[in-house]
Amino acid sequence: MNTQDKDLKAVEHIRAHQMVEMKGIGYLPRDMIIEILSRLPAKVLCKFRCVSKSWNDLLTRDVEFMTRHVQWSKQKPLLLVRRYLSDGIGELNKSKITIELTSIDMQGDVTDKFRKVIDGPVHTFVSCGPLSILCCMYSLYVCNPSIHQVVRVPYHANSRLYNIGFGYLPVSNEYKIVHMFYHSFVGNGKMGCEIFSFKTGEGVTSGSWRGIGDCPFSAWTDEYPVCVNGTIYWALSAGWKDKSILSLDLEKEEFSCISYPIHESKKYSFLEYIGLMCTLCVVGFSAEASTMDIWMLKDKKNKTWAIEYSINLFPLCPKFLVPSEDHSEEILVHMEQRDLICYSLKSQTSRKIGYYRAMKTYNKPCLYYGSLIPMHSTSF
Repeated sequence: MNTQDKDLKAVEHIRAHQMVEMKGIGYLPRDMIIEILSRLPAKVLCKFRCVSKSWNDLLTRDVEFMTRHVQWSKQKPLLLVRRYLSDGIGELNKSKITIELTSIDMQGDVTDKFRKVIDGPVHTFVSCGPLSILCCMYSLYVCNPSIHQVVRVPYHANSRLYNIGFGYLPVSNEYKIVHMFYHSFVGNGKMGCEIFSFKTGEGVTSGSWRGIGDCPFSAWTDEYPVCVNGTIYWALSAGWKDKSILSLDLEKEEFSCISYPIHESKKYSFLEYIGLMCTLCVVGFSAEASTMDIWMLKDKKNKTWAIEYSINLFPLCPKFLVPSEDHSEEILVHMEQRDLICYSLKSQTSRKIGYYRAMKTYNKPCLYYGSLIPMHSTSF
């Protein structure tokens, strides 16, 4: 066999491996199949897993496909809203509660809902990308709403859970749950900190807790934490006049503190932090001027802020923000008038999302995007 024949045979061998037989489709290039299926919603893809073994393997084990699907899903984020039900499912044990999780698109339409029985009311409900955290007083759950999986995180028996943060570290493809707690309610008030880590595809139960020492600041707050570009932020409870933000770098696992920005002439009646365009932002609303200022942390090292946007909201008045995906260029603001407004920083236009049409009982939602990431261990 000459060199030309060998090269031709090698090319045919490569082509054969690039073609994938999928029942109902036939033979198509692998990259074409991934490109087609990755654009579909996770809810639809979950049904396709029953078609054949090859479909199931692609949709549950293929890292390339899952990565591509997440990229497309980020363009169509969903709201996740919770409410409690008294339907008898969780009433056999008084400590159990049935929770219903509902997904709503950016047009205000319900796309999916499911129910789970958990150990008590949720006091922390936050998301990071495709996953969400449901934290009760003595139990903690990680949820992928796209595939209706809710997995309990192993934790010390009868130990109370206090301040929970949740973030993702792209460098190591790792999710981290951060728990800050008081050693006791007497003493210097310092908080201990422990981290639970698990990697995508290895399952929640494969992770473990480890301590990282004391947090140098008190982070007791009613505000939910946000994760921006690999750093989790909490509001510090030092009083309204001396507000500051605690940060934890998930890669270095080091704490820092940032002061809130101060406007020389405006007094803000509303002040919250959020992640936008991979940057920590503080949103301040002045009732007197009916404007919403968006401050961006321009220099993380030197902790300097600058107002990048000033939005006229008249006659609306914001009540709270819905945390966005940290790469987003849109900000979601819940108004006192019971409207949810989505404002695009890029086009400087706004639209109303009618999510109240779908919910009789309302709780503050979080934002996520569809994914097929399994919560149980699987071998890639």
